Amino acid sequence: METWHHNQSSYDEGDKLSAEDIQMFESENVQLYHELQGLAEEVEQIERNVVDIAHKQYLPLNFRIQVTLQKADIERISNTVVGTTENVKDANEQIKQAIQRNAGLRVWILFFLLVMSFSLLFLDWYND
Repeated sequence: METWHHNQSSYDEGDKLSAEDIQMFESENVQLYHELQGLAEEVEQIERNVVDIAHKQYLPLNFRIQVTLQKADIERISNTVVGTTENVKDANEQIKQAIQRNAGLRVWILFFLLVMSFSLLFLDWYND
């Protein structure tokens, strides 16, 4: 910065820049240009890092949402399985009762047929 003040004072004095001053300003401009390019590259890298971090923060959030949705689905499936199991138990019980009723009906039909058969045999024997 001191160089600049010195150069400004010499500029004010003579309104002409010497070749040495011009060369110094050009080298200073090149140095500042390279420094600004480096800063711009750092800013771009920081922007990429921020975007990457934001993306990485979004992924766990999305994962948590999916897990929450799947948890609700799993609970619904579990409740459905429990209900289905109970329905199957009830159906098996009703089938067992139906088999028992049919067995009782078959016994009565068999008894009726035997009684009728013996009645016919008795009537046939009695008529002779």
